[in-house]
Amino acid sequence: MENPIIRNSRVLVTGSAGFIGSNLVDALIGDNEVVVVDDLSMGRVENLPQSNNLHFFKHSIADFKFMSELLKDWKFDYIFLLAAVASVADTIVRPAETHIINQDANLNVLETVRINKLDVKKILFSSSAAVYGNNPELPKKETSPIDPLSPYAVDKFATERFVIDYGRLYDIPTVATRFF
Repeated sequence: MENPIIRNSRVLVTGSAGFIGSNLVDALIGDNEVVVVDDLSMGRVENLPQSNNLHFFKHSIADFKFMSELLKDWKFDYIFLLAAVASVADTIVRPAETHIINQDANLNVLETVRINKLDVKKILFSSSAAVYGNNPELPKKETSPIDPLSPYAVDKFATERFVIDYGRLYDIPTVATRFF
């Protein structure tokens, strides 16, 4: 599948071996050089396409030194932050450990971009409809009340705010999406 928007670019996708990430990589791989970072705790390397334009790193995004060096060395045009511990139950059992992956690791990416003045065209963060909690309103809208009810939802919402506010404060092109 050819991507009509991102072409001839260097792209980073974290959490790339899961369902959403691997489909995104499929869409991007054509004319782009795509670097994927996934610890394979929730995805499978077999989900990724075979391509000379794909560079796979089996690594945790919570390794801040590794991620910072990767960002500085590769100088990405686009960064897609999809990696997360997506199990709400897991975040309830291990809130501090999952917080490092679901929030701190993404903040590390933002800080590395800011401090090193990396020239990215866009950073996209994948949030979740979990930020709405049990609000019965349908359809959900960006203006719907936020009521996160788990560490997962709290981390997703807080990271959204970091991503959006880094964009405003430091002139970094960012966007956050809420997957349903």
